Amino acid sequence: MDIHIAQGHNPPHNIHGITVVIDVIRAFTTSHHAFRKGLRCIWPVASAEQAFALRDEHLPDALLAGEVEALPIPGFDFGNSPWEIDQAELQDKELILRTTNGVAATLRARDSREVLVAGLINAEATANYLRKQNPPTVVLVASHPTGDEDVACAEYIRHLLGGDGITYEAARDRTLNAKAAQKFFAGTHPRLRPQDIEAAASSAGPDALTMHVRFDPQPCITAQSAP
Repeated sequence: MDIHIAQGHNPPHNIHGITVVIDVIRAFTTSHHAFRKGLRCIWPVASAEQAFALRDEHLPDALLAGEVEALPIPGFDFGNSPWEIDQAELQDKELILRTTNGVAATLRARDSREVLVAGLINAEATANYLRKQNPPTVVLVASHPTGDEDVACAEYIRHLLGGDGITYEAARDRTLNAKAAQKFFAGTHPRLRPQDIEAAASSAGPDALTMHVRFDPQPCITAQSAP
């Protein structure tokens, strides 16, 4: 198994392997929390306008979550916040998600045999899934173009797969101290909560959910439990 780490919104082609798009702060932490609450699926979209259109034209009962420049989007039900998701009733609901990094990279990852999304919260379960599938190539995409937290998560997953990398404790520390985390601890906005970063830096261990993307007819993320 060849393991590569890429960074940014344009994952490399990986037609014979598995690509994992990583967004620790906060898209795929929020997603994992939503699936734990009983959410059925997530529809990732590139813009707020697409989110409203998808809901209004096709998914009238879907909820909207996301952010622009980390802040909640007017008219959406939730920010990109695991804390807010934890307060909601999501059993058998569907969620339309717009985020700056994780969703953007996921929508550009079509040229892979299989695509997963992950945060630190389900990194161990994701690594276990990759080990079981044993693809010839794994591409770990740190979706934040300059952030350290996604790279740290990728290095932790590579470590779990037997390559060079770091421990969970090191990845957690880099997440808590990442530049993207600072504004959540600064108290500059009431909906940028330190609880979101604590969630992003946590691990649900081997019993976490893995999150899988299909692209046809519409990009959709679903979750499954570890066997």
